[in-house]
Amino acid sequence: MKYLGIPQSGSLAGTVYSHNRAGQYTRNRRAPVQPIGTGRRALIRSAFSAGSSAWGALSAVNQALWTAYANEYPITDALGQSITLTGQQAYVGIYVNLINLGLAAPTVPPATNAVFTPIIATFAPNETTTPVFTPTFTAIPTGGVMAIAVSQQVGPGVGFWATWWQIGTYAATIASAVLLAPYIAHFGTLTTGRKIFGKFTPFNTSGVKGQPVITSAVVT
Repeated sequence: MKYLGIPQSGSLAGTVYSHNRAGQYTRNRRAPVQPIGTGRRALIRSAFSAGSSAWGALSAVNQALWTAYANEYPITDALGQSITLTGQQAYVGIYVNLINLGLAAPTVPPATNAVFTPIIATFAPNETTTPVFTPTFTAIPTGGVMAIAVSQQVGPGVGFWATWWQIGTYAATIASAVLLAPYIAHFGTLTTGRKIFGKFTPFNTSGVKGQPVITSAVVT
């Protein structure tokens, strides 16, 4: 809808303010349609939906346990603020983590929120006559699981990366990951001089997520 007023751009509540060659106008804010997609994207979206349905199937007693768990363990958001989730939010978050890791869906809350800290020993993609890409790390402890995600190959001057592809999940006692074949299948052959980022995210087997460790290396 057109209007007369101070030029504005952006959104407020459900109204978007903008302009074109004909002048100022407002419109209702709409969320863009997000395709379900395929692969991991489809898996995670499906897990969110399944988790919401599974919450409704829990007994009142178990729902109360999740609410108590959420109250006991507030989370920190991207702005550093402490937020207390609802029991349903806490349940769905753990549910999605466990499905992503290939573990069984939860019924009761985690017994502990303790998660190990991964220590990466080597991260050295190498393009030789026999290419190799096998990160090593301190062995994942009993009760731990780790997800490894990687970036596409980028220029050596890139210092930050935020778009990841999860290449695999690894269970207790494992201390290395052979990434070459799945990486090439997804991103193509290694190229000397290009940089690859890796993100190593620890979980406990109850689905609680720890602090990821991000590293990078230039292909040699």
